[in-house]
Amino acid sequence: MAMSENFVRFGKRHLAGVLHQPSKRSSASVITCHGLYSHKDSQKYVEIARRFCEEGFVVLRFDFTGCGESRGKFEDSTLSMRINDLESALDFMEQQQHQEIGVMGSSLGGCTSILTASRDERIKALTTWATPYYLKKIFSREETLGKFWEDIKIHDMAKAAGEVNQPTLIIHGSQDKLVPLSHTHALYRELKLKHLEIIEGADHRFTNPTHRVKAIDFTLNWFKNNLLR
Repeated sequence: MAMSENFVRFGKRHLAGVLHQPSKRSSASVITCHGLYSHKDSQKYVEIARRFCEEGFVVLRFDFTGCGESRGKFEDSTLSMRINDLESALDFMEQQQHQEIGVMGSSLGGCTSILTASRDERIKALTTWATPYYLKKIFSREETLGKFWEDIKIHDMAKAAGEVNQPTLIIHGSQDKLVPLSHTHALYRELKLKHLEIIEGADHRFTNPTHRVKAIDFTLNWFKNNLLR
């Protein structure tokens, strides 16, 4: 299938993104959300976007404030800011006439996705990869900037997960050393419409191509089943 990839800027903070569009117009779309120190051009997100586009999805991969090619300072890229950024991405996709929107988030991007979906019904389906649940255990004072640490305290993953009504696929690697499997099991318990896939041998970033392809396949099938009409 022929596809196009176009650089875009959107929102009040002029966020940078790449919009992948199949030749045949589709109402189904997916937004990818990267982790704390990542960006939209990470191999993982490029592979996801191109694979999904081949299957007929419109995909927006974008940089949060202060990351990649987006404007702003990284120290301002708190979890609250990232939720606002994802809402700006949803606004952008809505302006493009996309109604069936799925969100895929990895690591902190998964937290951002869960917290946003709990209050924004424009998200119709979710997939999280290697997502933290006990935020203060993962992001310590020593590891992160002060502003980020202070902001984390106001976010309750348990409460948010319990308020998510969208079908949610959770993917985690059995060899994730950064975010232990206990986080995923806790998140799974709180969600309503849910499915869990543990990929044996996969690390936090799914650096092994075989593991990454498995995660992409699971994610693609989830969105096909929950977004395509």
